[in-house]
Amino acid sequence: MASTMGTQLSLNLDVKRDASLSDFSGPGWATIIDAVRQMHVGLIGQSYIYGSAATGKTHLLSAIAESYIEMDRSAICLSLKELIHTDVEVLTSLESLDLVAIDDLEAICHSRIWQEAIFNLINRSREGQGQLIFAAKTPATELPFALPDLVTRLIQSPAFKVPDGHDIADRQAMLESVMRRRGWQFDPRIIEHLLNEGPHRIGGMLEVLKVIQPLFSNLNRAHVSKTVISEAIHMIDEHTLAAELVDIHQEIQQDYIARSEDHNFPLPNNMTLDF
Repeated sequence: MASTMGTQLSLNLDVKRDASLSDFSGPGWATIIDAVRQMHVGLIGQSYIYGSAATGKTHLLSAIAESYIEMDRSAICLSLKELIHTDVEVLTSLESLDLVAIDDLEAICHSRIWQEAIFNLINRSREGQGQLIFAAKTPATELPFALPDLVTRLIQSPAFKVPDGHDIADRQAMLESVMRRRGWQFDPRIIEHLLNEGPHRIGGMLEVLKVIQPLFSNLNRAHVSKTVISEAIHMIDEHTLAAELVDIHQEIQQDYIARSEDHNFPLPNNMTLDF
């Protein structure tokens, strides 16, 4: 990666090289990957992706940044959820990079100073022909930003909703690509169970993969016992249930927020908003 950011406040400029555009070869991702290819050749300067939690947005941003680095171009991924408590000066000079991928855009909903910093970064990037891609849980028009000019800048971007993971072809393409890159092999019964009974959302599926992989790291892959297979399937079921409970909790929160906005009554003290 280019070293033009030496004077930048402490930012980790190393892209986590654990994602690839090949992970998104499923049919549901085709439109988004086509847009990424258009960004590669400069036909799109800024884009916006959105979708609920754990649907693969962060993994996608990492893959896009990695694709730029493979073309000997500079790129960085940033999570505003991680940066929100730091100085906005960390964004200074990022427009000198070929691509800046900004995740968790909703994290700055209550910070006008960060909204202004992102707005200024967009303007500087346009002047310098740097490219930007944003990710959030909702469309830009639904972000409760206090800075309307920022919303205007964001809605000028092509916007794409990420797949929700319900198409098994998308999950299978992701699973096969990730396992191939990591050199992982699992018993076909485990793969089948993960695809059919495991978490549908990309984030949940990848998390389960990391959890069960240690069971097989030191085993002879040709002679995996029924006990290990049963344990792996049990772990898949446990994590799937936990993911489903989180989804239910989020749905309750979203429903309550919608009703509170309609009737103007506050949230209970024990209900937190997951932005």
